[in-house]
Amino acid sequence: MSGAIKWGILGLGKIAHKFASDLILIQDCELKAIASSSEDRAKIFANKYGLETFYGSYNDLYEDESIDVIYIASLNQNHHGHVIQAIKHGKAVLCEKPLAINCRQAKEMLNCARVNQIFLMEAIWTRFNPTFEQILRWINKGAIGKLRYINATFSFNGLNNDLDSRLFNPAKGGGSLLDVGIYPLFLSLSVLGKPNNIKASAVLSETGVDEQIGMLLTYDQSQAILYSSYAHNEDMRATICGEKGEIYLDSRWHETANLKLVQEGKIYKKTFDFIGKGYSYEIEEVNWCLRNKKTESTKWSLQQSLDLVKLMDQIRKQTGIHYPMD
Repeated sequence: MSGAIKWGILGLGKIAHKFASDLILIQDCELKAIASSSEDRAKIFANKYGLETFYGSYNDLYEDESIDVIYIASLNQNHHGHVIQAIKHGKAVLCEKPLAINCRQAKEMLNCARVNQIFLMEAIWTRFNPTFEQILRWINKGAIGKLRYINATFSFNGLNNDLDSRLFNPAKGGGSLLDVGIYPLFLSLSVLGKPNNIKASAVLSETGVDEQIGMLLTYDQSQAILYSSYAHNEDMRATICGEKGEIYLDSRWHETANLKLVQEGKIYKKTFDFIGKGYSYEIEEVNWCLRNKKTESTKWSLQQSLDLVKLMDQIRKQTGIHYPMD
C-alpha cells in the first residue's frame, strides 16, 4: 500500500476522541472520515478535528472508497456486526476491545477476515506501547528468571451510572470483566500464556453483570491473581515476579510510562516518552501491517484475541454472567 493510509472512525464516544487525537500525530496516515448514528454528533466531531467528510450512517463509511482502514469504536454489543460489515466492504479493521462478546462471535469475525483476506486486529493498545515492549524484552532475556507470579487490577467507581448504561446493561455487553478486566487477563495471557485452570468469583449487579470480579489463574509453576471492578477506585499497579527479580508497572499500569526492574536488591528504572496518549503505537502497527500486506499482527494475533475471549467465556460461565448474544 503506497501513499498515506486513509483512516475512518466508526462510533464517536470518548475513546474515539483519544484515538483521533493520536492518529493526527502519526506520519504517512490521515484521518479521512468519521461516522456516527447521529449526523449532528458526526458534524461536531468532524469540526473538532478539521474533517471535511462525516457521515450520519455507518454504511456510508463502509462504502467510502477512499478509506483503507476503519477503527471501530462502537459499543461492545455492536463490534461483531460492524466488523463483519466493514470487512465485507473490503475495509481493514482495528476493533476496540473486547473484540467480541463471546467465542462464537469472535470465530465468525476471524473467519470472515480470513475468507476475505482482510486485515483485522483487536485494539489492545497496551500491547504496542514502548513500556510493554520493554517488559517483554526483559522477560525474554531472562532478566527476572523463571516467572512465578503476576498481580494486576483495574478498577474505578462507576456505581453512579444508570443501570441502562454501557457499564451495567447486559444488552450492551456491560460488566467490568469485558470492559476493564480484559486488561489484567491480557497481561497474564501475554506473559504466561494460557492457564491450566481458572477460578473466578464475582459480585453481580441487579442487572446480572459483574460489579467486581476476582480471578486466580494457575499454570504449571506459576499463578496470576487478577481483579476488576466498578465498585471503587484504586491505585491500579501491576507486578510481574520471577525467581531472580521483579518488574513493577507504575499506576495506571495499562498506560504507564514508568517501569522498575528489581534484581537482587538493585533497582533499575525506565521512563518512556509516549507519542500522544499512547494509542499511536497500535496505529503504527496497523499502518506497518497494511504496508506489508499482512492480514494480522504478529504482536497481537487473531489467535491471541480468540484465546482471550475464550478465557472470558470460561470466567463468565463460572460466575453466572450471561448476555443476550449468548
